[in-house]
Amino acid sequence: MKNTERRKKAYPWLILVSCCLLQGAGLGIISNCAGVFYVPVMEEFGLPLATVSLHVTINNVFQCISTLFVIRIIGRFKVKYLIPLSGMVVGLAQISLAFSKSIAQWYVCAVIQGIFIVYVTGILIPLAVSNWFTKRAGFALGMTSMSAGLVGALMSAVLGVIVARYSWRVAIAVSGIVILIMTVPMQYLVMELEPANKGCVPFGGFLETPVASQSTSKRVPFDIRVISIVIIASCSSFSAIFNNQLPAYGLNRGLVLVAPTILLSLNMIGNMTSKISFGTLNDYIGAKRTTILAFIIVALASFLLMVGSDIVICISAFFFGFNSVIATTQPPLLAKEVYNRREYPMSLQIAQISVRLSYALFAFVEGALFDIWGSFKPNLILQMAVCALGILFVFLLFAKRRKTA
Repeated sequence: MKNTERRKKAYPWLILVSCCLLQGAGLGIISNCAGVFYVPVMEEFGLPLATVSLHVTINNVFQCISTLFVIRIIGRFKVKYLIPLSGMVVGLAQISLAFSKSIAQWYVCAVIQGIFIVYVTGILIPLAVSNWFTKRAGFALGMTSMSAGLVGALMSAVLGVIVARYSWRVAIAVSGIVILIMTVPMQYLVMELEPANKGCVPFGGFLETPVASQSTSKRVPFDIRVISIVIIASCSSFSAIFNNQLPAYGLNRGLVLVAPTILLSLNMIGNMTSKISFGTLNDYIGAKRTTILAFIIVALASFLLMVGSDIVICISAFFFGFNSVIATTQPPLLAKEVYNRREYPMSLQIAQISVRLSYALFAFVEGALFDIWGSFKPNLILQMAVCALGILFVFLLFAKRRKTA
């Protein structure tokens, strides 16, 4: 009897581990490790970078389309079957790339993964966290976000070694096998969106209405809250996209004391640090103040990147990595504070689509800015302006706060 009670009390933390595995597989491997394969695929197929990397854009577009149906699908099927099945499709699609003969097969794989990966990561994770953690939800969501960066950093190093010693085909097959391991066994045995279905109590106490239950609203009123969520998500995406340009920025600035690639490493450390620290901070000062603080830090880091010395630029690269917490952790927590529980899943859907579309659009825009001006200064000025815009819409978001059930 005592062992049963202990297992029930520990179950929210098992759910958290499951969410971390899902985030690590979906974002950590599929998204963060994609760049490992670009150069060898370009060399083997004789293609330019834009052609190879187009599969990322295709993937994001189909994620947006698939996200439109997530709420309906999870209302009809048990996640203990839905997540492992989707994980199998994503993992097997990744393994199939090891046998690809042309870039067209990469594009087909991007479509398949884009459709199914939203059931591995995306809005399912904040929904599960919201149901299982009525306290320390910020910390839990920060942990899941950090796991993507941690898995991405570790797997990038491992896959890079495999590419060097064997080939990119072996490496991408290994990445697919790891995805299968992370998304199938534990998810089938553990994952559940609603604590009541497991006879458990959420960490922090019972919920009156579990998120993603049958009473979930199929739409939310189009008002300043929707506009604000879209703008905040888009601003965070615009900032986060610049992370990948930091090595090029270092070369452009002519860094002499450190290798330009160090900027990306420092940025990744800032990325992971911010997700756990700011995730926890949400539990103490709320999502509004935490988001504003993060925007201010990123704006200051943008300014110092533009005018600082080599050492200051390195420090700024670390703090500039805090933009990732705005793009991943903050939108679900902001939505949770301004929407009632019936509207919350749909608000997550809006935020997720906004982030994905923004990534697809702004990746081109930020590259074009450098091509036009031959300098990253206009981009960094825009980074500061975008942060100011984000802060403005955080205030507007809470100007019409409605938490009625």
